[in-house]
Amino acid sequence: MGVALTLPRAGAVTDELLAPVLDISGETLSALRGDLVEALRSLASDLPGGERFVLDAYRFSTARRHPERCGTPEPFAPSPARCRRAVGLAAVDRCLRRRARGPVEAVGQVLETGVDDAALVERGEAPRAPWWAKWYASLGPGGRAVVAAEAVTWCTQLWTALAWDRFPVRPQVGGRDDWWDEPSTGALTLHGRAEVRARVGQRPVLVVVHSSVPDAAATTALAFPALVAGLAGGPRAIPGRVVGLWPTSGQVRVLEVEEGALRRCADDVLSAVGTWVDAAQSPDGVSRSAK
Repeated sequence: MGVALTLPRAGAVTDELLAPVLDISGETLSALRGDLVEALRSLASDLPGGERFVLDAYRFSTARRHPERCGTPEPFAPSPARCRRAVGLAAVDRCLRRRARGPVEAVGQVLETGVDDAALVERGEAPRAPWWAKWYASLGPGGRAVVAAEAVTWCTQLWTALAWDRFPVRPQVGGRDDWWDEPSTGALTLHGRAEVRARVGQRPVLVVVHSSVPDAAATTALAFPALVAGLAGGPRAIPGRVVGLWPTSGQVRVLEVEEGALRRCADDVLSAVGTWVDAAQSPDGVSRSAK
């Protein structure tokens, strides 16, 4: 599992992230992919006709921690807590590119640009805006202040967690998520994401941010984005290491990605998908594993 730092310092965390990594063979990933596809194909056949199920980090966590909630997923609605990551990532990227002097200024720039983009889309002068922009633009001064406060806190936590000047090549903040479709039916998709992506030699390494405190499932939570990245991009895309940050509790966990960790995560993925499929089939919308 690596180190657990009660009071993480940016230099120590960055050193852990950028230390030499283990190698994983393509044969290992190929065998794991084959086993996973076969098992997921069976689960996909139990989904209600025409449904497509996406397992992301939130649903993965819900199935393991609160299976009774799988039958009644909360409908998505914008909120300050839900948009803080998107705004915060864009703000960290601005800080990294020296377009802002710190999180407060960077968040202000991101939010102002979002309002402008939403107005351009409304007038038909631009094709798209950030998903949160129209909602944020509709808020009054109080609501906008809450959004800004949430985003500044999130941005500050990530910005101060790493020693950015130690990266030999500027890391990617945010960027495209990883998506992998179960190939036989296309009814099941795994969705992985990370906040920071860097490279150590020929291998990527990831930083992911979580809320609350790490628990017994923390190892699987860190292995999940690594597994999805490997499935989606092949052996070269498998991260050699995943560093997990739990800023609100001052905790750090480091996962060295190897075959055992990936296989344990794959088993947990199958269990989580099964829990959601059970809930979809149940008349009362509650998975059998929660009863």
